[in-house]
Amino acid sequence: MDKQKLGEYRRRLMDERSRLMRSINRNRVAADEIRVEHTEDEGDLATISHDRELLYNLSQGDLAGLQSIREAVERLDRNEYGQCVNCEEDINERRLMAVPWVGLCLQCQEQMETDHASARHVTTSVDSEGPEF
Repeated sequence: MDKQKLGEYRRRLMDERSRLMRSINRNRVAADEIRVEHTEDEGDLATISHDRELLYNLSQGDLAGLQSIREAVERLDRNEYGQCVNCEEDINERRLMAVPWVGLCLQCQEQMETDHASARHVTTSVDSEGPEF
């Protein structure tokens, strides 16, 4: 990949990093503004709990995104950007344009998702069968 394209990817990664940082900061401010009032109204308490959980989940997603961006920048710095971290094959440039922080080629991503779904299915099946006597 040429230096101009790599520079463009770095810029896009830094722009996304800035966007995520702003989002995390907004969520923190919003979470601080949610006060537990002295109320016994179950509806109010449920709304407060829901809002806090939503902000927590949004922040967790943003933090995961920041981690992916950090890893992508490290790959740029090591001249490994655009290579699958699993099979080391080149990642399709259209995929990188769509998601510049992606670390897996499409085939490895699909395999990982299949493996993860299979593991979840096995765990769920075992859990739902109940104990053996």
